[in-house]
Amino acid sequence: MNSNELKKLREDLIDLKRKNEVVLFGSHVEGGVRPISDIDVAVLSLDKDRDKNLKLQKELLGKFPLKYDIHVFELFPIYIQISIVENYLVLFGDLLDISEYFYKYRKRWDDCKYRILSNQFSSNKERLSLLK
Repeated sequence: MNSNELKKLREDLIDLKRKNEVVLFGSHVEGGVRPISDIDVAVLSLDKDRDKNLKLQKELLGKFPLKYDIHVFELFPIYIQISIVENYLVLFGDLLDISEYFYKYRKRWDDCKYRILSNQFSSNKERLSLLK
């Protein structure tokens, strides 16, 4: 994503800046953008309370153009959270604060990834390779 596109994106989503830290993820960060690609945005509520996060998600629905796929980060399953943690671009917020916040998700992923990934392989040889 070039600087002009990033500037336009920040202008479109300026209302998110007032309350939350916000990151861009998905094809616009990783590459592979296609004409029909939406723009994946994660809002960090920094709150563990699921009800508060669901309320925030409902508030975000319909507030921005449909090309933006905006979700509350804390509501994603861990395997999606870790894919965001491994490849994101800060739209609003402090890079160091966000990186520090993501640390606990990296730790949580390290604690559970074997159980999750071990169910995705077709042979024991593939499963054993995960342990290396």
